[in-house]
Amino acid sequence: MPALRALLTSLRARYLRLPRWFRFIGVTCAVLALIGLITFGFIWHHYSTHAATYDMASLTRGQNETLIKDAQGAPIGSASEIEREIVTLNDVPITLVQAIIATEDARFFSHPGYDIIGLTRAAVKNFTAKGIRQGGSTITQQLARNAFGLQGRSYERKITEIFLAMRIEREYTKEQILTHYINRIYLGTGCSGVGAAARTYFRKDVHDISLVESATLAGIIKAPVAFSPITQPALAKQKRDLTLQRMAETGSITEAEATAARAQPVTVSHDKSRVRTGYMLAAARAEFQRLGLKPGTPPEMTMSLRLDWQHKLDTLVRKHLDTLAPKDKDLQGAVIVLDNTTGAILAMQGGRDFTTSPFNRALEGIRPPGTAFLPLVYAAALTAQPDITDAPQIDGPLDNKQAMIGGLTGTLGEWGAEGEPVAYTGTTITPKQSLLEGRTAATVRLGYQVGLEPLRSAITRCGFTNPLRTEAAFTLGQSPLRLVELARAFTAIANDGRQCAAPHLLLTPIIRSTEVFTPAAVSHVRNTLITGMERPEYRKPLLAHGLANKSIAGYGGITYDRTDAWFIGSDRERTCLVWIGHDKDIPISANTTASTAALPLWAAVFAMVTEGKTKGWEGKAPASQLLATPPRALFVEGEARVIPVTPVSSVVLGKDPYQSTSAPGGVPAAIPLPQDDFVPKAIPVKQ
Repeated sequence: MPALRALLTSLRARYLRLPRWFRFIGVTCAVLALIGLITFGFIWHHYSTHAATYDMASLTRGQNETLIKDAQGAPIGSASEIEREIVTLNDVPITLVQAIIATEDARFFSHPGYDIIGLTRAAVKNFTAKGIRQGGSTITQQLARNAFGLQGRSYERKITEIFLAMRIEREYTKEQILTHYINRIYLGTGCSGVGAAARTYFRKDVHDISLVESATLAGIIKAPVAFSPITQPALAKQKRDLTLQRMAETGSITEAEATAARAQPVTVSHDKSRVRTGYMLAAARAEFQRLGLKPGTPPEMTMSLRLDWQHKLDTLVRKHLDTLAPKDKDLQGAVIVLDNTTGAILAMQGGRDFTTSPFNRALEGIRPPGTAFLPLVYAAALTAQPDITDAPQIDGPLDNKQAMIGGLTGTLGEWGAEGEPVAYTGTTITPKQSLLEGRTAATVRLGYQVGLEPLRSAITRCGFTNPLRTEAAFTLGQSPLRLVELARAFTAIANDGRQCAAPHLLLTPIIRSTEVFTPAAVSHVRNTLITGMERPEYRKPLLAHGLANKSIAGYGGITYDRTDAWFIGSDRERTCLVWIGHDKDIPISANTTASTAALPLWAAVFAMVTEGKTKGWEGKAPASQLLATPPRALFVEGEARVIPVTPVSSVVLGKDPYQSTSAPGGVPAAIPLPQDDFVPKAIPVKQ
């Protein structure tokens, strides 16, 4: 103790002998150092405590994706918008690990989460630039920023990032950190992680990529969009060559290897499957979200679609549209194939090109079906009133005021039939024949005979989202409907009146649909559609694809202004709908028919999905039961007059209010038909 006291006394004496100004500076420095130490301790405690609040599970939370596969087990993509393919360090070639470390963090295996040399260099750069221009982030810091969503350029964010990096380094090994990093880092084109990037850019598993390809991926990490090897190959090459140089400098490769690699061009084999399957993958993701599922739960889901069919569909639709209208690049097409029982979507194409128009018309499109709607009208009519199955109908012109198609005046046109212009028989025809020939006037008459409201109620049991029009025009398909809902309604014709379960891509719905039409009504309609497939104008496409003798129930239709063309056909197992048209009400062409615009594509698609094993129905209805031989033909000449038609039979179903004395220079006035008058009565014959 005396010795210590003596030492302190000696030191004090020496201190007092120092100049006063020197003593002042010393005390000031000591006080500042103490304040700095306290401040540093406070900051350290604050950010350490703050870093401790973060959940380290976030390092893997975004990596657990649900992989979507096609019906045959081929991988399609992930359920989220970002593609990931989780890999381990053992899956990754050593050249890729070396390239990433060389270009992103050369001292990765020696620093504690932050690199003091890199931070110092960045600090000098930022000071001279008078702002944050460089971060000096290590791989661990980048992982922390990505996993915990640390956004923005601020010192607050940077310090938090450093402390999180130190915590990660304490709790994980370097190998674990590197594994998390290579699976999380964004590499452009919707790819997160090196596994997805290798498949997208080079169409390879990541363990198969070369030194040059490894350097290319590592080179684009800092700006994957700006340096994309797909869109910016020159910039990608610059970054790749810089990575190769850094690898040589760090001793990962020799200078000779770097020189040989730099001499090679940037070569990518871009996997366009995400584009070719764009409609199916986007639809699956949307359904995944509607089901309320979270990525990773379950780890895999199987679609009802097949990748090989999707590739063929893409080609078939484009080729058909280019052939149909070579100069009209706005012309679109949509295809949907449903399982008649389960509602599984077996094939689907939402448009001409997903990259230029990702709107899925098959599932989201709403268009008027026109005369393609007639089979549903007749099925509903025969369901509501079975006794009209063979009842005669007046076969003659109709005042358009009764239908209101495109206006209120003139004569209702006959646009639904294929081939030659419609010739009215001047007698009566059966509902089956009017359906077979797509007769518009006869269909409107049928609507009034059954009653518009009962008919509309019967049809709405199909579950259409969009309401049907209140006028008789709804019987001629003038109400815009969703394509997928229309296809589902047609499954009832193939399925004895019971439409399929809700259309789906992933999980089969638990709730089944109920019967919408009676089996007897559907049988009459289906037999008519089977017979209709023997029309001469249908034969060529059917023969070309081996469908001519398959007993398929098919029906084509168009809208009155020829903006939309349809063909819908079924066998026992599948129903296929094809739509051709524009997103706006633009005519396809002046001579458009369903047989020229929609049937060729339908035949190609149906042949593909049935694979030559179409399961049609046994036998066909005799044509004599469906067709009437017209004793004479009366053509409608313009819209200024209506040719009066007298029925051969003196008894028809209901009243015929459509034949009245023509007013001079005008169209005869329409007489409203009482909705409750369904009793057959005698029609006086006018001389």
